[in-house]
Amino acid sequence: MDDISTVYEWAKTNQFSEEELHYATLLALKILDGSCKMDYENYNLFMSVYDAICDKHNSPFNKKVHKIIALSRCDDPIIPKPEYQEAISALRVAMMKNMEKSLMKAFKKTVWDKLP
Repeated sequence: MDDISTVYEWAKTNQFSEEELHYATLLALKILDGSCKMDYENYNLFMSVYDAICDKHNSPFNKKVHKIIALSRCDDPIIPKPEYQEAISALRVAMMKNMEKSLMKAFKKTVWDKLP
């Protein structure tokens, strides 16, 4: 099993805290609007975590935010459609107001620690 599949399966069954759900969403928005400073491999890794959470039967994500992210990714999982770029950026800016860097780093470490 590759890293993305491993993390996806873990994320699909993991019970995330509200903060972790916030950071999973925020990372997806940062990746999509180009403000995330990770490499392409990590983009795919963290988008797979986001996708796994979305694929849960009772996804805990905000339905409106998830819908905009889903629509923006119709053609490419990492690069949003141009017509959604402004909405993605606005959502990211709004969500970043409550971001604590230490908690974001802890969330990333939790995901990276699940890699084989």
